[in-house]
Parts: sequence; structure tokens; C-alpha cells
Amino acid sequence: CSCRAGGSPVSRGRALAVKKRGYDITRNPHLNKGMAFTLEERLQLGIHGLLPPCFLSQDVQVLRVMKNYENKSSDLDKYIVLMTLQDRNEKLFYRVLTSDIERFMPIVYTPTVGLACQQYGLAFRRPRGLFITIHDKGHIATMLNSWPEENIKAIVVTDGERILGLGDLGS
Repeated sequence: CSCRAGGSPVSRGRALAVKKRGYDITRNPHLNKGMAFTLEERLQLGIHGLLPPCFLSQDVQVLRVMKNYENKSSDLDKYIVLMTLQDRNEKLFYRVLTSDIERFMPIVYTPTVGLACQQYGLAFRRPRGLFITIHDKGHIATMLNSWPEENIKAIVVTDGERILGLGDLGS
């Protein structure tokens, strides 16, 4: 299925080939637009019936995220709201983030990300990345082949000791 600007998921106004359909679209944060999918898009992508039967623009979704965000009292809870959004709908996440970058950067970066690292076990929602340890010797090729993305633009390798100057806090 090909998606066009003004229709389905797009990349800077260019057509974006989408191989996934149905349920996979709604579970892929790169492709998911939440309730912003039009009826035409829902029919084309095989997601009609998999979302509530109303259309909400991204602007309205931003307002809903902001209300949910404001209802959280701690910065860690606000961080979890934003990271959960990123795991579900990246377009909306970045739209929210860029709507008030000065407000959100202290939540998704220093200082709150340090607390999130310290509370990693409590804040963990979904793995983001590929975790290879010294104990994986002999299995690294298999692990790399397990990565679902084909278009890899950057790789970060760390020993976990100096991420953001936080030391070994589980990053």
C-alpha cells in the first residue's frame, strides 16, 4: 500500500510506502496517528474498526495530551506520560515536544531523565534499543539480526558508565 500526503502516513510531503496493514499500523509508533486517521485511511490501511469511530485532529490530540500531562504532579509521572506517548505515536510525541520545547526539555532530558534512570525499573514501559552485554558473546550476530528495523541511521555504543554524566544508573 502506498500512502500519499494528505492521506495516510507521510514523510515531509512525500509518498511513504507502508508494508504493514491493520493491527500492525496501530501498534507501530512510527506509523500510528492515533485517532487522526481519516475514514479513507482507515479503510485503505485495514484499521477501520480497530480505532474508536471518530476522527480527532492532531491539534485536538495535543490538547488531550497536555491535559493529561498537567494532571500529573511529579516530573517523573510527566516523563512517563511523554515516554508512553512516544512508544504509541511518535508524530504526536514530537508535536507535543516542539509545541513548548522549553517546558518539555527538562522533563525528557536533564534533570528528570536522571531520576528516570534511577527509577528505571519503575518507569520502564517498553524496550527502546538493542541491549548487548558481555554475556552475549557468541550470540551477537543473532541479536543484531533480531532488530526489526532495516533503515538504521545511527548506532550508539556505550559501556553505560557515562551516559549524560549520570554514571551507571541503568541507562
